[in-house]
Amino acid sequence: MKVARREFPPTAETAGEARAFVNETLREWNAENSADEIILLVSELVTNAVIHAESTLELTLRRLPDAVEVVVADRVPERAVPKAGPLVVDSSSTSEEGHGGLGLGLAAAIASTWGVSYSTNDKAVWFRVNDPETTDRTQHSDLTPPLPTRPARNHQSARPNRWSALDAALSARLSLPDLLDRTVETTRSALGGDASYIALATTDETEWEVRAATGLTNGPWRPFRSRTEETFPSATPAPGAVINDDLMIARAHRGRLAEAGMRSLVTAPLIVDGRITGLVGVASRRVRHFGDAAAHRLQEAADRIALPMERARLAEVELSRRASLSFLAEASDLLTSTLNEQMTAALAAQLATSRLGTWCAVHSTSDLGSTELVHAIHRNENNNDTLKTLMTKLPPAEQRQPRPLWSREALAENGLDDELTLEVAQSPAISIPLVAHSRELGRFTLGKETGEDFTREEVDIADDLSRRVSSAMENARLYADQTSMSEALQRSLLPAKEKEPVIPGVDHAVFYRPADERTVVGGDFYDVFATDGRWCFAIGDVCGTGPAAAAVTGLARHTLRALAHEGFSPAHIMHRLNLAILEENTSTRFLTMLYGEMVPLGGPGDGMRIRMVSAGHPLPLRLNQKGEVSTMGTSQPLLGAFDDVDFFTETVEATSGDVLLAVTDGVTERRNGSAMLGDEGLVQLFSHCSGLTAQAVTVRLDRELESFAPGGHTDDTAMLVLRFL
Repeated sequence: MKVARREFPPTAETAGEARAFVNETLREWNAENSADEIILLVSELVTNAVIHAESTLELTLRRLPDAVEVVVADRVPERAVPKAGPLVVDSSSTSEEGHGGLGLGLAAAIASTWGVSYSTNDKAVWFRVNDPETTDRTQHSDLTPPLPTRPARNHQSARPNRWSALDAALSARLSLPDLLDRTVETTRSALGGDASYIALATTDETEWEVRAATGLTNGPWRPFRSRTEETFPSATPAPGAVINDDLMIARAHRGRLAEAGMRSLVTAPLIVDGRITGLVGVASRRVRHFGDAAAHRLQEAADRIALPMERARLAEVELSRRASLSFLAEASDLLTSTLNEQMTAALAAQLATSRLGTWCAVHSTSDLGSTELVHAIHRNENNNDTLKTLMTKLPPAEQRQPRPLWSREALAENGLDDELTLEVAQSPAISIPLVAHSRELGRFTLGKETGEDFTREEVDIADDLSRRVSSAMENARLYADQTSMSEALQRSLLPAKEKEPVIPGVDHAVFYRPADERTVVGGDFYDVFATDGRWCFAIGDVCGTGPAAAAVTGLARHTLRALAHEGFSPAHIMHRLNLAILEENTSTRFLTMLYGEMVPLGGPGDGMRIRMVSAGHPLPLRLNQKGEVSTMGTSQPLLGAFDDVDFFTETVEATSGDVLLAVTDGVTERRNGSAMLGDEGLVQLFSHCSGLTAQAVTVRLDRELESFAPGGHTDDTAMLVLRFL
């Protein structure tokens, strides 16, 4: 009987050193027929002992006449080995309460016999693997380790499956990342390598992404992409396993593998329907470590996982596609929720940094071609000022392929060569023009941290997002232009505050609010102006709202002023205005109007004589000093409806202390559900305004209207208040 024994410290390198020790020992004993199974079991048991026992390990191999026996012992007997159950691969079970690894499960599945022995100073997990070429299958009971904790299990039948762990992982329906991790661990153990990795084709199959690896780095593993010649050992992918005896002259990830100390490599392609969909590789720190047998075994594993791996990859691609569509749909909803260009840029930058990159900047280009930074944001708030300074001084040019946007020379010339700026400026980035209807509106720039890179899918999503940002930004500009025109039009329809006349003995105030808060153009209007010896006032309401109603408003206001300055009576002015509206108005827009002229009764404080016409308009209300409210005048036909109507002028007197209120139907028809304010409601509200200034009356009424029907201004609203001192 041959015996080999060696002690190992509980370190991360122990598993690899144990595999190498077992591999060399079995080669010396000419017992390589079962080497794959033995190395796999040793790797799992040693790894479990390092993690859970954290003590010096002793590895013992015995060459029996018909088997190889292995004992893995540690010096912590009080930590019992978890009971072995069915071989189920679950990468989420990593605590001591879980399965604790696949060691005992693999022993039960692969070994001919196995068991666990406890003593005062140590505990040992042992197993035997029968030599498949030996015909004598009798057991040697005198060589069985003492005190097994469970009965020995004999599997005297055919040669064990060397890829049992891989088959178990495939049957466990793991997620793609878990399946990839289990594959690289299993292939490394089975071939006695020091590192293993697996690369899969990208969605468009133009690049290859190394999705999982073990043994290449000490820190967290991060997937990376590479070109074909960097992924495959040969210049072009070819079916069949390939051996690289010296990575110093090989193509396959030679940089990363060589940096990790690897010197030899064996790779096998994953082939589905004659198409290469991936590559699995196992590397060693020794030159010429792998032979034809290892290449054959690895290709066998690749053939097992190729189809399940491709199915899992396609499922992942579909999930990613759905996530991208969901992201873009959400982005569209958010971008269309605002008509402000600043807010559009801020939302676009926030969305991009939440899903696609580390930082984002949005520039705006004016009609004259000048560029201005609208918004910039970095995930690290400490870098925001640096990013804004960089984007302001050096607006980027178009660049759709991920790479640094600026050279070090350009940064230095502009005094931007500090460490933090260089870190941001040298990171990979893309800059996409924001174009709508062949007009460049700005630029959408997205970047990542140094060392990261954009995937092809991320670039495509960014390009799609930029088109949605372009559309939203164009809508915001069109709305801004429309608002600007509306404001200009409304300014022409309403008198400027600074140009309103000062009326001796009269405190007056006006109020106006359009039905649509997004535009200031409406069908209601008011006017207060002076003529020779008279002070005139008007308030009107065109049927409907918006620009079409505003056109009639403009006609009425300017015609009214022209006729009033000619000295015509209120009745004659209404007659002429009615004819003008009938001649010019082709959209059947009717107009109600209250027009009046005031002249003093005597000296200051004696009140005013008012000559007026109410053409279909709500009659004005008068509030006296006793708090009593009454109507004034008589309702006459509206304007723009009939051409054969006659108007007459009424004369009323307003004395000191009286307050006159004229409103449009946007006030009286204010609704709260089925309840309407009406004339009676307005009278009640107005009766509580005694002693208030004219401006205070409008403020009080506006507040009371909002209290009666919050947000219920569905029609244009105008109020005119005259308080006689």
